[in-house]
Amino acid sequence: MNRLPLRYRLLLVILSIGFVASSLPCQTPLDAHDSETMGKMLDRQPAGDPLHCLIFPLPPRLDFGFRFLLGYMITCPLMSFGGRGDEVLIFTRITPEGGKAVLFGENTRLPAVDAAAKPGTLKQNVKISGGFAAGEGKYRIEVLVGDRQTGRTSIKSWNTRVARRGDQRAAEVALAPGSVVSVNVRPWPIRLDSSGKGLRVSIFLEAAPLNPRSQVLRAWDRAFLLEALSSMLKQIPCASVRLRAFNLAQQRELFHQDHFDDTGFIQLGDSLRSLELGTVDYRVLQNHQGEVNMLVDYANRELTAPDPSDIAIFVGPRAYIAGVPRRLLKPRETPDPHFYYFQYIPPYFRPAQIPDAISTLTRQLDGAVFEISSPGDLARAIQKMLARVQAKGSPSGSNHAPGRTGPGN
Repeated sequence: MNRLPLRYRLLLVILSIGFVASSLPCQTPLDAHDSETMGKMLDRQPAGDPLHCLIFPLPPRLDFGFRFLLGYMITCPLMSFGGRGDEVLIFTRITPEGGKAVLFGENTRLPAVDAAAKPGTLKQNVKISGGFAAGEGKYRIEVLVGDRQTGRTSIKSWNTRVARRGDQRAAEVALAPGSVVSVNVRPWPIRLDSSGKGLRVSIFLEAAPLNPRSQVLRAWDRAFLLEALSSMLKQIPCASVRLRAFNLAQQRELFHQDHFDDTGFIQLGDSLRSLELGTVDYRVLQNHQGEVNMLVDYANRELTAPDPSDIAIFVGPRAYIAGVPRRLLKPRETPDPHFYYFQYIPPYFRPAQIPDAISTLTRQLDGAVFEISSPGDLARAIQKMLARVQAKGSPSGSNHAPGRTGPGN
């Protein structure tokens, strides 16, 4: 019996599993059948035309969920896809030493490129990030990248050891040694405080990369934002949550939900992921005041809201843009909300002493800025914020929030 060339057999396998992966916007565990299929593909070296993608391992690091994040970067020349906007499937197999392998899959749609209209575009590379979370131990990692349209693949494998180092030894890792889970942050369990003492919360999430030199939002950036948000909402007694996610560089709001819930958390993750392959419109670059105007609009909405939140929180990396002139802010119509800024600063990066726009805005509104570089910093900052809310009380004398019994200080 004649057998199909390996290249076409790979194409059939990828197509057969592609209907599953097409619904996976991020690294998601595969079921038993798909794990077996992809395991066989990873066990053999593909013949025929390869997919010319490079896969670079990244060193493990402890994330804000007290898990070790192991990541990788995939670089593919657009020339390999002819500008067609192909669907790229990514499968990862992680085998702990002495343990059972775990397989994840995801898909990414590349941007279509009109090479005739934009000469030279196909010479550029597209970068895709991925990763998973693990406990301490030794692991074998294998990554397969496949072009769903042509069946071409590229495979990379390596070994790594995960262990606490330096001041990490004082941290309690959330995952057991040798365990592997998706890096996806699960929605925090919605348990809104209906006792009449909960806080009405507005959150403004700045979807920017943690590394100030980076231009796009990678898997670990998304994980930080979602982990920080989840940790925050678990610790704050929320009566309601209103959330907006935005990107100042693109002057674009990515997500908005007035009554934030589990479904919204998932939709937020999908919206953040869309930034990885996004581009900035040239008209945005020409609008030099666009970032400031966006922040001012968010603040003024809170200052003039007929039914204001108790607290308004900005969360995200340091925003390297000019400050916000006080004259652009509208007068308060109510004493609430109190403003706070949870500003992430990488521990390896020493920022300029000039305050960023969001910290300037927060202080102009008599708010507090908390600088965070580690999970411990975040936990302490949340408790400090709650203590300030308790101490300030409610200038309006409302009784729906804890400690709101007298004038603010």
